[in-house]
Amino acid sequence: MATDFSNTRKLLEALNSKGIEYFEGIDYCTDAPDSELEWFLAKTREADHYWSKLEALDQRTAMELQSELLRVIGTIANCIKQSSLLTEADRLDLGNWTKSIRASLRLRQYQSWDAEVLHDEGMVLGIQQPGQSDDSPASPDQAKANFERNISNLLGLVDLLEASAFLPSDEFRANPQATAEYEPNSAFVMMQINPSIPELEDRYNAIKECFDDFGIAAVKADEIEHSEVITEKIMEKIRSSEFLLADLTGERPSVYYEIGYAHALKRRVIMYRSKGTILHFDLAAYNCPEYDNLTDLKKKLMSRLSSITNRNPKNSG
Repeated sequence: MATDFSNTRKLLEALNSKGIEYFEGIDYCTDAPDSELEWFLAKTREADHYWSKLEALDQRTAMELQSELLRVIGTIANCIKQSSLLTEADRLDLGNWTKSIRASLRLRQYQSWDAEVLHDEGMVLGIQQPGQSDDSPASPDQAKANFERNISNLLGLVDLLEASAFLPSDEFRANPQATAEYEPNSAFVMMQINPSIPELEDRYNAIKECFDDFGIAAVKADEIEHSEVITEKIMEKIRSSEFLLADLTGERPSVYYEIGYAHALKRRVIMYRSKGTILHFDLAAYNCPEYDNLTDLKKKLMSRLSSITNRNPKNSG
């Protein structure tokens, strides 16, 4: 990369110094609430409760700092796309940290939350959508702490960008299926499991063979060795596997639950269903192609894996 990261670091450090000077120049409302009632009243105040009390000069300083921040962020965001070490998850973190810093400069509290699977005794009731908000006020002390923490996060990101600049471009694969801590060439298959239905094993073997042709080791829940609660091991596999595949045939609540957990982690899931399988409202907006038979499933999955991995299967000749 041609980007001068030392300059980016200097800009962030200068921004940090100016920001601290800005916050420390605010001399009102710095005492923390000393009772639960005061905490409640603070949370119910107008979003600009503190901002509206600033002098015009302080407000102008805050807006100038926001402009400086966005110029630096633009450089970092463009470099993430080219980095061998950073992924889509890091880009999302960058967005959240940037919004939190902007909110802090306006003496507001930024919050974001992931999707949450709503369930009752194994039955998936729905998914609460992810969201974000900065409509709560933050005292100058709170805002300063948030500002410094997120500037530190940005500096850590620059460290990774500097490191990736010295890596060969083919040493890492930028895989949108993967998290920052995935196990390379691993896949977890989410599907109905019932030993009394032989065709389920045939379907799983077809899926496993496809992954194997790309050098990817696939497993499903009943193959996981464990000495603890199996649900925890499944959650761990969803977090750590490079690829996630779900077969919705059978419309099993457990499969919907596992997909919901993966989506809450912002993981992409390859999804298929046999022809005629109902796609419930939880996943109606997602791509989930139908397949006529196992031959059709293998054909579609092989094509999908070739596109995702940018590799040819071992048996392609």
